[in-house]
Amino acid sequence: MKLQTPVTVQPPTIYRPARGNEPAQERVQKPIVLSKLDVTTIDNPERRSCVARIAPCPFPLTLWEGEDYDKAGDYTQADVEARILGLLGADIKAGLEALFVPPARR
Repeated sequence: MKLQTPVTVQPPTIYRPARGNEPAQERVQKPIVLSKLDVTTIDNPERRSCVARIAPCPFPLTLWEGEDYDKAGDYTQADVEARILGLLGADIKAGLEALFVPPARR
């Protein structure tokens, strides 16, 4: 899925607490520049959900679930792309960076 303009995503800093005699550590990850989104769609009719895995983000983006899944019916690739852009919002960078944070912490 090609983006109109490249987006630079900054994955969160990884913190490791002090252990024994070892001091706490902090690792700043390198920014990732994306000109396209590598999307894998996972449809689960039994759970009535459809999620998108966007590489390199570790957590999925829920496209439809429950009643919304039923309403989506037989969606097309264009429907998936429009839904992804809609859910990521006007600030695609912030939307993608949110997918680096576990859902319980968002």
